[in-house]
Amino acid sequence: MEEFRLGDQVIRYDREATAAAYNAVPLGDADRCTCVYCRNFAAQRANVYPPDFRALLEQLGIDPNKEGEVYDVAGPFELSIRPTGGWFYFVGGFIEKGERLIQTGDFQYWFQPSFPRPPACFGERVAAVEFAAKIPWVLDESSAG
Repeated sequence: MEEFRLGDQVIRYDREATAAAYNAVPLGDADRCTCVYCRNFAAQRANVYPPDFRALLEQLGIDPNKEGEVYDVAGPFELSIRPTGGWFYFVGGFIEKGERLIQTGDFQYWFQPSFPRPPACFGERVAAVEFAAKIPWVLDESSAG
């Protein structure tokens, strides 16, 4: 296991075990789900993550196309910009939990110790990197219905 510091958080991670787990996961949440919000996210996923976040995912062994969860937090009438969040699992755990978010424009991310149980391929020692973003609505269909 290697150690990594992000702001005031310190984790241990196993890059090879994380990459192997992602190889066993066929699709990320936004591709599994059929809701309009996940389809909107998946349509622009390649442009949502800033370079520093992509570099973090790469360092941890995370496939950026296979998020564990994606969620939309806006009501159906807020159409043009969607507050969206999600997380990625990785094999490892916390040394120092901390509280500080990393901010890149409208994109925030941090390590998360609490989340729904990941697929079994991640094993017992699992943590997550969570993100929050504001993304445009790009689908032709409305989020209201």
